[in-house]
Amino acid sequence: MAMKIKGLLIVPIVFSLLYGCQKENTKTTAPVLVTKWNIVSDYTANHLAQINTYTGVAGDYFDFRTDGKCYTKEGSHYDTLLYSITSDTTVHIQPFGFSNAAFYSGKANPLTVHSATLTSTGPYVPGEVDYRQVKLAR
Repeated sequence: MAMKIKGLLIVPIVFSLLYGCQKENTKTTAPVLVTKWNIVSDYTANHLAQINTYTGVAGDYFDFRTDGKCYTKEGSHYDTLLYSITSDTTVHIQPFGFSNAAFYSGKANPLTVHSATLTSTGPYVPGEVDYRQVKLAR
């Protein structure tokens, strides 16, 4: 009889140890493109070796809104772009670059909660931009 009582006491202790040591389910926020970003740099180049690099200053931004509009400010230039996220790595921005498709997440430049890189590359008509890369930060 003493063995049965000891066995009954051991069962709750074992269960409390097993369930008491579980990891807490901490939810992390997945990085998203839809937010207001500061511009770090905006780099463009073409096949004629014409290169332009803009370094962002305080107050510059790309502001992706949920309504499919992206408001931008680079220096004294303001613009409103239309965008749609077409996959986990691609956003279609008008106007942005070749076919208006920009890659924003990948192994080389992953999207994080603190940084994003928009990259567009492709063949353009002569004299037009072949490559554009905008680096953003929060």
